[in-house]
Amino acid sequence: MSSGGRGSRALPWAVYPLYTIVFIDVLGYTFLIPLLPALQKHFGAPAYMMGALISVTAVCATISSPFWGYLSDRIGRKNVLISSQGFTLGGYLLIALAGNIPVLFVSRIVAGLGGGNLGVAQSYIVDVVREDQRERALAWGTAAFGLGFVVGPVLSGLLLKFGLSAPFWAAAALETINVVFTLFFLPKSPLLARDETARERPGWLHEFTRQPMLGLMIRQFLYIFSFTYFFTIFGLYLDRQLHVDATGAGFLLGVAGAVGAAMLIFGVDRLSERFGAVALTQAAFLVAFVAYVLVGFVTSLGLFAIVLVLWSASGSALRPTLSKLIADAAPKARRGAVLGLADSLSNFSMIFAPALASTIVGVNPRLSGILPALCVAGGFAVGARERLLLLRR
Repeated sequence: MSSGGRGSRALPWAVYPLYTIVFIDVLGYTFLIPLLPALQKHFGAPAYMMGALISVTAVCATISSPFWGYLSDRIGRKNVLISSQGFTLGGYLLIALAGNIPVLFVSRIVAGLGGGNLGVAQSYIVDVVREDQRERALAWGTAAFGLGFVVGPVLSGLLLKFGLSAPFWAAAALETINVVFTLFFLPKSPLLARDETARERPGWLHEFTRQPMLGLMIRQFLYIFSFTYFFTIFGLYLDRQLHVDATGAGFLLGVAGAVGAAMLIFGVDRLSERFGAVALTQAAFLVAFVAYVLVGFVTSLGLFAIVLVLWSASGSALRPTLSKLIADAAPKARRGAVLGLADSLSNFSMIFAPALASTIVGVNPRLSGILPALCVAGGFAVGARERLLLLRR
């Protein structure tokens, strides 16, 4: 699977096409975020309906992610990636052609049903790299995800000058390229032998309720919820607390993306090798807690810069290390289903986090960090409990 020997740090070439696929997928997915005000004005819809567009996509992705992951264990990761991309492409075409609100919602439902790519992509990475390369490979995947999350809204805003449907036609074109790229450039990942699958017969839900998997899933949800919460109100918080306009907020978000990418590429793998993935996640939860607590005390851009660095660095450490720990704990025969559920939890957080965050920042921006601080504190507490139980065994 790898071109080098056991000690080589070079990743197998098969994962690099996948990073491009993840980047393009996220790029298209985030196109909608800055267009909500324009869509509201165009269709004359109430504000809550625009928020519902995000929520309905998240609900459908929450439902579909475990299914795509389970199916990828049976028919292969590449086949499932192409199938889910077909749903996503259909969603983009529908929204580009949408002439009324019902079609707009149908487009988001279709796109959401194809939104289980991340868990399958992570399963593919784990399939084709050595165990000692997992964290590094997943970190690069997270960097591709984060880059798409930052570039997508910016590119969408630039395309809006060519008309409201232009960003969605562009997203459809990108997804078409993605399907072709997946079809011709992504090698097939190895399928699990039938006898190996048969050896692990207990119900697949059993894997999600046993330890340490349950604790890892709880920690994953708490981290993603806190991240989604703060990301959603990033611009609103800066506007109300420091009077930073949308251009400035976009620049600062780009800075956060750059810090996170640097951490992922140069820091996560080395820190994990030195201290271990479990210790690294605990430290990252603590750093995130400090960042969210400081949110309530920000009075200048200088202090917010500290929050920004702590927030982006801790998130960059948490996403790949938690994914690695979940992948390590998952049986081979159910790895796709397990990582699909982890992806589903991420999507589930997008149903409630934006609404809660928007409500709280509207009341008082200084209160914005309280709920995410409680979430990451909970993640740290669950991890501490797991380590204590291991020491007692």
